[in-house]
Amino acid sequence: MLTRMNPPDHVVRYVPNRPDRLQQEAAKRLPFALTQLTATSLVIVCELDDVPAENIRPSLHVSITQYIRMSDGSMIRLDMDRGLSSFAHGHARPVSWRRSPADVIEEILTIIRADEPDPESLPWDEYAEAARLRGVNVDASAFRDLPHTVLLSDDLARIFEF
Repeated sequence: MLTRMNPPDHVVRYVPNRPDRLQQEAAKRLPFALTQLTATSLVIVCELDDVPAENIRPSLHVSITQYIRMSDGSMIRLDMDRGLSSFAHGHARPVSWRRSPADVIEEILTIIRADEPDPESLPWDEYAEAARLRGVNVDASAFRDLPHTVLLSDDLARIFEF
């Protein structure tokens, strides 16, 4: 944990909260070598999106961003963004968006699978092509074998009343 301190000359510097844990060794940066990394999973991140100003009905907007998680823990965005919008019709106040986690995740996966002829398949060929365009050497069959995770932001979990 670091604390920000402003010395008299107003130059910002950071000092450790616990100097007894200060390491004497300088931080080392490793070179980033994408060719030495492997894809380990597909991560689907869902976040609360902005509501258009012209909306007069209660609505919920979710952005869905897809990433490849690499063997070093980094994630590379696939730029295959999706979204979800829900509107409350004939609503009562306050509006409840309550849903079970399983229902929300299934809806997210249904939206992602929407362009595939097989309703149970994710767009593996598209993922592989997007990954190759970013320098990650992975094919569609290797992608199929990777685990996938759907992550919901804290804001969405609160709105869906998990």
